Amino acid sequence: MTASWRPLRARLRRPESQVLRSLVLAALAIACSGSSTAPRLGDDIDVRYGASVRVPGDTVQVQFTAVTSDSRCPSGAQCIWAGEAAVLFTVGGSEQVTLTLGANEAKARTIVRGTQMLLVALKPYPTVSGSRSRSDYVATIRFTSAKD
Repeated sequence: MTASWRPLRARLRRPESQVLRSLVLAALAIACSGSSTAPRLGDDIDVRYGASVRVPGDTVQVQFTAVTSDSRCPSGAQCIWAGEAAVLFTVGGSEQVTLTLGANEAKARTIVRGTQMLLVALKPYPTVSGSRSRSDYVATIRFTSAKD
């Protein structure tokens, strides 16, 4: 059994094998090097219906729980009012917060554990002919310092 490994050992000692081995190790080191895709303050973060995101710099999770109303004027329609969309988020598994897109920007903001949370957008935008399911919704949120 040991004899069958000797040719493999000899091949692994060749210079080209050592270079290949070094390249593989370097690629693994780069891939594992802490390049994080975690959200940062100021980033626009897309959160799908039912999904959660961690508040930057904290361990608390914010979950996109529901769209409680969506009266935005559909694309292709003429409306006398632009309408609004109200989105329910669950913070830390228990606290519920509703943010509303519309004419009053103050209703689109709240403070979560010392960090300001802003509802930036809700997609898809309503259309005259389109129907959508809850799973189609994506909320765009942004966390910033509450001190700004």
